[in-house]
Amino acid sequence: MMPHPMDSFFDEPGLLSRLEGFEFRPQQAQMARKTWDFLSAGEGKILAIEAPTGIGKSFALLVPAILWALEGNYRALLLTAGHALQEQLMSRDIPFLQELLPAAFQYGTLKGRGNYLCLRRSLELDSGGFLSFNDGGKTSMEILEWRRDTDTGDLSELNLPEDHPALGTIAAGRDGCLGRLCPFREECFLQRLYQRARNWQIIVANYHLFFSHVDGGERSFPVHFDALLCDEAHRIPEAARSASSRSASLDRFRKVLSPKHLNGLEKSFRELRVPAEKLSSEWKVAAMGVERLFNRLSLLPRDQWAFKTPLTELRHDLEEFLGPLAGEAERLLTIVGKERDKPAGEDLAAQAEGLSAASQLAEAYDDLAWCLDVVRYPHWATWWDGLAIQSAPVLAGPSIQDVLSSLDGVPVVCASATLSVGGAFDFWERETGICPGEGIILDSPFDLPSQMSIWVVELGLRVTEGGYDERASRVIEKLCEDNGGRTLVLCSSRRLVGAVSRKMRSKQRNFRILCQGEAPKGELLSRFRRDETSVLIGSLSFREGIDVPGEGLTQVILDRIPFPHPDDPLVRARRDLEGRGTFLQSTLPMSRLFLRQAFGRLIRRKTDLGRVVILDGRALERPDWEIFQDFQGVSIKRIRLAQMP
Repeated sequence: MMPHPMDSFFDEPGLLSRLEGFEFRPQQAQMARKTWDFLSAGEGKILAIEAPTGIGKSFALLVPAILWALEGNYRALLLTAGHALQEQLMSRDIPFLQELLPAAFQYGTLKGRGNYLCLRRSLELDSGGFLSFNDGGKTSMEILEWRRDTDTGDLSELNLPEDHPALGTIAAGRDGCLGRLCPFREECFLQRLYQRARNWQIIVANYHLFFSHVDGGERSFPVHFDALLCDEAHRIPEAARSASSRSASLDRFRKVLSPKHLNGLEKSFRELRVPAEKLSSEWKVAAMGVERLFNRLSLLPRDQWAFKTPLTELRHDLEEFLGPLAGEAERLLTIVGKERDKPAGEDLAAQAEGLSAASQLAEAYDDLAWCLDVVRYPHWATWWDGLAIQSAPVLAGPSIQDVLSSLDGVPVVCASATLSVGGAFDFWERETGICPGEGIILDSPFDLPSQMSIWVVELGLRVTEGGYDERASRVIEKLCEDNGGRTLVLCSSRRLVGAVSRKMRSKQRNFRILCQGEAPKGELLSRFRRDETSVLIGSLSFREGIDVPGEGLTQVILDRIPFPHPDDPLVRARRDLEGRGTFLQSTLPMSRLFLRQAFGRLIRRKTDLGRVVILDGRALERPDWEIFQDFQGVSIKRIRLAQMP
């Protein structure tokens, strides 16, 4: 039988054995062969692959994709769920393959536009904004020097904290972008990046960027691609929903209705023959009205934060105090839109700030009007979160279907460690609207029954009962002490994260305590990997993206089955949409997937050993939930606590 093109890379010993810590895994070779065969078939179909933790999905996707792209002069777009995996691919995995593979290839990454410098916005630092950040101009000077030297405009090159106000000021956000009319379009870092990307064989991006560009199939991705590779494909619905969501906040309107924007609009509105006095008066009315509207939202009792019917009175107020101004902004943009195919002249360039302000005003008005109308409940959920009014689709499947149907003839590979429930893709297909032409579920490369155990601890208290946080914290403290640290603690709420952290830091330990919120997630994970005995305490969001093989992580603790909060607006809307069956159809399957992702942090190599502890007796009390169905053969130990106050 003829050898397969992937054999020389993934067989034992193959070229990938040069990678430090490499372990031969038949499942990885099987996945690579399947991906190569699928891409080579040249059919615009969808392949779904569940590849359990530890198989090495990234290489099994990348190697066949790179060789396929080189052979046919194609371009593959690889999507991930977030920047963490994006950075790993760009800094470690792809450079390794660049040295390993027989032919050179071009690659690069595309991030969301907010990660790049906007030249037009950065000019504010040149004129009047030099002292904007209360540091004597130090930050502005650093930005201006970097602007002269950077080739990419990637803001991560700046040595600034992620939440520094300067980044939001100079970022190339979507709000107010002038597109073809921008006087700096030829020098725009984003446009130059898109030009370079047309020469790459492998483009790395994330789902949110992808769906923000092609939402509804009405727009195209800025760079053409011939194949779509979706890693972490279980995150597709979340990203599609986020890209479709709309929101409005008082802070956003305060920026839109700033004096600087008023000055810019006065220049632009001269074309509409709107007197400056009239514009200024409408501006003041709008600013005061927005303050009153959001103040009324902030006074709502918490049990009224989720909306099912239109907020008619607030909607009428919005039309009265902001409608005239927003209408004139729309009229200006319509007039300018008719000139979009013509080069921007000097007059238009001088009005850039006014056009930007008009665009931001119109978009903010539309978003707030949409939310106040409480559109299409229960298909859409709308709620007030204390700072902003939000609206999001309950089911992401329809928008995902629209996007994929627009990819005419493009093969799509969807891969993840958690796509199936009970050995079938039914749940993932319902959530995504994706119907793969073919799907495979690979075996785990690990002997889980001999490498891990599951402990179920009955706390004797529900999460809503008084004393829950204290009791859970004491049990977690005991488990961490007995294990000598080396533990990842996943809490069901940020409140419990704080309670456990305070308990663990109440006295001197023989191991380091790391807690979510005290540093960026990437930095926390780096410290956790370096310090072999440390304990990391975080929310359920830490169930993914943690790869600590060996003795550095031998225990994972969850305080309860990760069911969503029943009062979550999206959960409530889905319950109203699907009826009583929503628990079995969506809530329970999603919780089982969350558990698998959390449990997957524990065993990363064939030599790893450890235990998972869940402080929720319902895992055994409700056998009909089949919480541990995906861990056949793994020993389960039930622990009842002695009397505790």
